Amino acid sequence: MRFGLKIPGRFILIILNHKIMKFIPYLFALLSVMAFQSCSNSSNAPATETESADHGHDHETATNEDEVHLLQKQMDVMNIHLGQFQHLDLSKTVKSNGKLQLPPQNKASVSALVGGRVASIDVLEGDSVKKGQVLARIEHPSFIEMQEQYMTVKSQLGFAKQDFQRKKDLNRDSISSLKSFQQSESEYNGLKAKFGGLEAKLKLIGVDIESLENGNYTSLVLIRTPINGYVRSTNVNMGMSVAPDQSLFEIVDNDHIHIDMNVYEKDMHKIKKGQKVIFSISNNPDSVFVGSVFALGRAFEEEPKAMVVHAEIDNHDGSLLSGMYVDARIVTSNEKVSALPNDAIVSDGGLNYIFVLNPPSKSEHSHAEGESHDQHNDEFVFRKIEVNTGAMDIGFTEVVPVYDLPEHVQIVTSGAFYLLAEMKKGEEGSGHHH
Repeated sequence: MRFGLKIPGRFILIILNHKIMKFIPYLFALLSVMAFQSCSNSSNAPATETESADHGHDHETATNEDEVHLLQKQMDVMNIHLGQFQHLDLSKTVKSNGKLQLPPQNKASVSALVGGRVASIDVLEGDSVKKGQVLARIEHPSFIEMQEQYMTVKSQLGFAKQDFQRKKDLNRDSISSLKSFQQSESEYNGLKAKFGGLEAKLKLIGVDIESLENGNYTSLVLIRTPINGYVRSTNVNMGMSVAPDQSLFEIVDNDHIHIDMNVYEKDMHKIKKGQKVIFSISNNPDSVFVGSVFALGRAFEEEPKAMVVHAEIDNHDGSLLSGMYVDARIVTSNEKVSALPNDAIVSDGGLNYIFVLNPPSKSEHSHAEGESHDQHNDEFVFRKIEVNTGAMDIGFTEVVPVYDLPEHVQIVTSGAFYLLAEMKKGEEGSGHHH
């Protein structure tokens, strides 16, 4: 006997709706997983051209963390200079300090020799002058009186000479008395001496004797430089009254400038003539000059206890002036080391580094030759190289790279600090990106 239960259709629908409601949360979970997988597949799809370039750039940054890229215009702003290793004697030297000096014959204090009033000034401080060139003119009424006296004595001398010659002839023929002859001779010799003195004095103060004898008197005395050189100082102004012993101008000839260095007692035995000298100006340590010892002082100075050593300069460029102070090193050996300016070396993480320029590739060369381009947009690649450092002197440091570099490699000699800062900035940006 079969029993059957007949369930109305509406009750079946209710039951089904109830079942579906129970599975709705699971349905939403399944849809979420499918959406996530879809996104993942989308991200693995081939990137666009721009995206590929960006990824490639990130990859380059990651694999070249010791490089920094700069445009020419950035290098100009940062004042970055390139150079090469210099071979200097830094290890075995005697340290010294001193002063630039001129020999006495290469500097002159110019005075007027006679008193007067300044009528004109023909030069300014810093002007280049040649020996005999007029520096100024002074005037005084006594100058004209001296010229008049000269012309008067010259006339008297001519008459006295004729009288002396006549009486000399008469005395030889016993016609004139000896006394008369002797008086004539004395007067002639006196006028000749006076004339010679006046002539020498006029020449000394610059009067043109030939022009004067032609009747051309002058009220001006010309002040001339006795040496070639430069006007170091002027101590006059227009209308100023000057005395005979007053210095009006100072002229210096810097072509023969040299160094006077103090070498202390403990190092005196190391110094010899001909030794090389490397020095820099105290207020500009980046400028390096070279010279050689040409004389050793014969006296020992008590304060300070030192001997004065004189050195001539081989490569002065006109910027060296008497009175400048110098920091010098006298080379006592011929051993040289590879050195760079101190500004070429940076410290990072307890190690020392320099930056070298990567040479451009062949493709870059051909691009530069085949196409016109803006130099300011040229890109330079610099690589950070670890180095060991040694002796430091005269603004330079001995540098030994941890591995060999090409012989003529270009090195950043000024502005390395900015390159390091630029590299650090790039690393921070790269870390933030990731």
